[in-house]
Amino acid sequence: MTPSRIILADDHQFMLEGVQSILKDDASLEIVATAHNGHQLMDAVAQERPDLVVLDLNMPGYDGLQCLEKIKQQFPRVKVLVLSNYSQPDLVGTVKKMQADGYLVKNSTAAELRDAISMLLSGETHFPATEELKPVSEDSYFFDEFLKKYQLTKREVEVIRLVCREMSTKEIAAELFLSELTVNTHRRNILKKLSLKNVAGLVNFAKQNQIL
Repeated sequence: MTPSRIILADDHQFMLEGVQSILKDDASLEIVATAHNGHQLMDAVAQERPDLVVLDLNMPGYDGLQCLEKIKQQFPRVKVLVLSNYSQPDLVGTVKKMQADGYLVKNSTAAELRDAISMLLSGETHFPATEELKPVSEDSYFFDEFLKKYQLTKREVEVIRLVCREMSTKEIAAELFLSELTVNTHRRNILKKLSLKNVAGLVNFAKQNQIL
């Protein structure tokens, strides 16, 4: 039997190596490529035409949601298993709506990963039950990693959340007990750090990273 062809995409090399180690002894699977960013992934999918992509959401270049959208538009037969640190219900719902075939939190076991891949390749879907989902708390390791990745402060995340609630600079200043000048400085710094041009881009970023 011809093995199923798989591409792994994650910007952390140790995660790629970990998943490869879990799957390497399964003769029914063949890892045909790995990718560290969205551009590499889309090139690999176009070249290899895999059966399945195991996809991290937080990647440079095209992020995971952009890659998911492109894969489903351009290569609709390719199955996509999202592998993420985050377990918020809204994020899982977004991924479902974007036609991902499965979602697995990164602290899952090796057996759960193998089971999810098997289900997707047999035509089923795999998503966590509602009771298994929960927001990431601000004192968690994953939230700290998010701040480091985008070089944001907790105060800047507070500002992002209030901007996304359509609050004005004056209202944000009152809410956070800051001057309007300070709030405007935060807003400029946030857009610069994230290479965004406007509030619409900021809202999309916040939704994709589930910080609302």
